[in-house]
Amino acid sequence: MTSANLHNEASGQLNRQDQPPPTLWTSQIRGRAESALDCETAVSLACHLNPIFEMAEDWAVLIQSLKKQYFSLVFKEGQLTLFNEVTGTNLCTCASLGIEFATLKDRLGKPSVRAPSGRLISKKCQS
Repeated sequence: MTSANLHNEASGQLNRQDQPPPTLWTSQIRGRAESALDCETAVSLACHLNPIFEMAEDWAVLIQSLKKQYFSLVFKEGQLTLFNEVTGTNLCTCASLGIEFATLKDRLGKPSVRAPSGRLISKKCQS
């Protein structure tokens, strides 16, 4: 794949062969009452990401593994949320994917959070 194929200059987004095509929810601004993800997308995302959460030995591994998939974790309004780095969209709470912050905290310890963004950062690499 050439570099021209990797970067869509019109949209400024990276293109990957294994990346699913964009869906409507990735670029729409949603109201507070709207669900961030339709149920099929939420299930697909959970199936794709839950193994990453389950296999992480610590916050640094989790953050780096999600980063490879173009996601990050951000606290927003007191909830741990999944942020899509490609679209710049806060997708959903981790709890809505079946990933409870309390469970992660019990297993991985207290995370480091960059103020005021709420973004979780790795103590090992400070990314």
